[in-house]
Amino acid sequence: MSLQGKRWLSGIAVGSILSGLFIQPVLAGTNLTSAKVYDFDSQVQLESVKQKSRLAKIGDVMVPMDILKTGSSAWAKLLFNEGTLFRIHANAKFFFVPNTRSFQLKHGLVLSMIQPGQGITTVITPTAKIVAFGTALTVRHDSTQNTTIVSALTEKPGRPIFVSNDNGAGQIRLKAGEQVEIKDNVVGPVKSFSLPGFYQACPMSRVLAPGQEQLVTLEPTEVQTPLLVIREETAEAVARQSAVSSSTELTKLCAPVAELPEEKNKRPNGGPRIGIGGCIPFLTCGTGRPNPGRIPGQRP
Repeated sequence: MSLQGKRWLSGIAVGSILSGLFIQPVLAGTNLTSAKVYDFDSQVQLESVKQKSRLAKIGDVMVPMDILKTGSSAWAKLLFNEGTLFRIHANAKFFFVPNTRSFQLKHGLVLSMIQPGQGITTVITPTAKIVAFGTALTVRHDSTQNTTIVSALTEKPGRPIFVSNDNGAGQIRLKAGEQVEIKDNVVGPVKSFSLPGFYQACPMSRVLAPGQEQLVTLEPTEVQTPLLVIREETAEAVARQSAVSSSTELTKLCAPVAELPEEKNKRPNGGPRIGIGGCIPFLTCGTGRPNPGRIPGQRP
């Protein structure tokens, strides 16, 4: 069976399993049809079902089954057709399924920001299922360790976040400031973490932290609107959380995963991809940001 067919069947199977998980009525949401790459740093690749992998550009539009890959030290920001925002960290492999609200994370770390009222959203990894009615959470999957860590940043009555293994077993519910690790399909204990400490330790999520309104103004106008809605709920979660003795090493929740061996083996001798003028695109020529003189969206 083709790769496309396998992904399609995976999405159907997920929907069938999830339909039996919940007794409460489910509000229909807007299906995912496209995602715009509105910002990124370093080397990001898009792999279409019909085309070979290529370097991404600012403004590129992903459609269902397109795979987005981020290189070492890279990240990408996505805006979906209905306002969902995703931030994809380094060494990730990510796509979404047609006619659903289902995301697939094969490897890497993502910050998911879902506007209220969108219905069920699922994030699937090789070892875990995350079912969210909103609003903000991070998912980190390390396929080399067969481990997924899910961290909830918000909670609202009637909009829970459920986590189970990939077979739907061991289901638990996460509240804001709680995380769980699923290793080898075994759901571990729920642990608490400090939300203010998390935002301080995890730069990719800092735009959601109280007192960081100036970071919102740096985003495109079409991104600011959903961010402001989501920030209201993250602020509420921080305000409600009493002083907590974190049982979790915070940097572990948002640490980038190692590069997949299969990706490393694609390069001659496993070495870095060298860009124009001897620069290494993954490292953006040592700046940590795109080259100041380049045209937006072009590779260094």
